[in-house]
Amino acid sequence: MESGYIAEIFSSFQGEGAYTGRRQIFIRFAGCPLSCFYCDTPSAHDSRPKLCTVFGKSNNHVIENPMTSQLVIEWANELRTPDVHSICYTGGEPLLQTEFVKQIAREAESMQLNNFIETSGYSARAFAALAEDFEFASIDIKLKHHRAVEDSNYDRLYANELECVKIAVDRGIDTIVKVVVLKDTTADEIEAVCRDLAEFDIKFVLQPVTAPHHLPDVAPGANELFRLSEVAGRFLTDVMVIPQLHKFMHIQ
Repeated sequence: MESGYIAEIFSSFQGEGAYTGRRQIFIRFAGCPLSCFYCDTPSAHDSRPKLCTVFGKSNNHVIENPMTSQLVIEWANELRTPDVHSICYTGGEPLLQTEFVKQIAREAESMQLNNFIETSGYSARAFAALAEDFEFASIDIKLKHHRAVEDSNYDRLYANELECVKIAVDRGIDTIVKVVVLKDTTADEIEAVCRDLAEFDIKFVLQPVTAPHHLPDVAPGANELFRLSEVAGRFLTDVMVIPQLHKFMHIQ
């Protein structure tokens, strides 16, 4: 039985992307290899937290890490409600714990739960190893000015992200590609990404950044978003602009 490190388990509404508003059980995996300056879950960068918090229906519970896959799925099932769309494997970065994720996903399948992964796509090899166990995949495309990696490593990251999209589409996974856009995100940047994605049947989401408190002026304006959406629409058929709605709803 696989074991690994979890930061949080909770039930909430999906707050990002094409499935915004769907009820999900979130499993937040610990650790992330990237360093996006706008990250809204910096606590999840700790790859080996001592404790996992389960936000229960009436009480919260603190569980020691590492956790077994069976224990994780038991807690997820405890949070199950009739309106649940899927289990969302998020982070941090779930691809850091591939075998652990696979085991949980397979146990979820045996309980007739759909599996939904949110990933930066930093490793196509890791994604390929677990893709067969997922019905939904949301893959982030990082832009260079997100500062996710050093500039010298950016092309490798981008190539892995595109390969993850290809793997997901080829395997029949309902695929969402998300790009966080800032005030200084250019039309040329979005055009370059969309040209590379044009051959794939995906849902494409432009997500205006939710600015950290110390960076209040990085969010794009409405006119910028209209322009970027128009550019994306020249290459892709299913384009959306969706902010992080859970921030407005004041939920996890």
